[in-house]
Amino acid sequence: MLRFARGFCIVAEELHFGRAAARLNVTQPALSHQIKMLEQDLGFSLLKRSPHQVTLTDAGVVLARELSAALARVEHAVQEARDVARGDAGVLTIGYCELPDAGGMSATLRRFIARYPNVEVRLQTVSTDEQGAALAAGRIDIGFIHPPVDERHLVLRPAGHEDMVAALSVNHDFAGRPTLQLADLRNEPIIFCSEQSAPYMHRAILAACARAGFQPRLRAGENSWHAMVGQAIAGLGVALVPASLEAATSAKAVFKPILDLGLQLHTAIATAGQPERPSALRFLAMCTD
Repeated sequence: MLRFARGFCIVAEELHFGRAAARLNVTQPALSHQIKMLEQDLGFSLLKRSPHQVTLTDAGVVLARELSAALARVEHAVQEARDVARGDAGVLTIGYCELPDAGGMSATLRRFIARYPNVEVRLQTVSTDEQGAALAAGRIDIGFIHPPVDERHLVLRPAGHEDMVAALSVNHDFAGRPTLQLADLRNEPIIFCSEQSAPYMHRAILAACARAGFQPRLRAGENSWHAMVGQAIAGLGVALVPASLEAATSAKAVFKPILDLGLQLHTAIATAGQPERPSALRFLAMCTD
């Protein structure tokens, strides 16, 4: 029946086989044959035909009304499916490690949403250690992670790096200095990531302090960059955090470069193999742009 549904709806609109055939780009005899086949399939008449007029039967009126609505829903469904297949719609889930500006994620998201407004973008805060499993399980499509990581099941695309800097309260004695040396922190409680949450960064900071000739006074390790800045604002010490955190932090904190720290946080865009979802491919392409 669906083969002839659109032809019948057009005839019901025009009530004229010639005009309906022209709209459908078929011959008038072919259209007339389609309607007869539809009536045979249904077992009742849809049209009343005369030499000068075509009208709908009562059953034809009902069928034309309901079929027109159903065909509109079908066309909408096909268009939505086509948009998803092209990457113009659907859902894209992105995992990131608390730093929305790292790797240019925020800027890319703004451009992506502007270009593909029908794609629903979902953000999840997922640690670097957990993103591999989330990608493999399909819970996220793309991850912004901070190497080094176990790359055996991931495809990593470098997305930039940023310096690690000192975050401190605006009331701190060092708040007025333009820059710091690592040795300036010799007698300061230092707040930085725990060994469990970021073993590479934790060990690198300890090594940098050793090169500067001192063993740091550590506060309890934290798993959240924002929590570290919060402790610094409270006057509990100096936090060593990524520079991009400054853009998302209140004016109660100041951020200072440490000239001899020489430590950077790297960001990579990760996927579990080559993604198949068109929206993910378009987002990755936009990241490289």
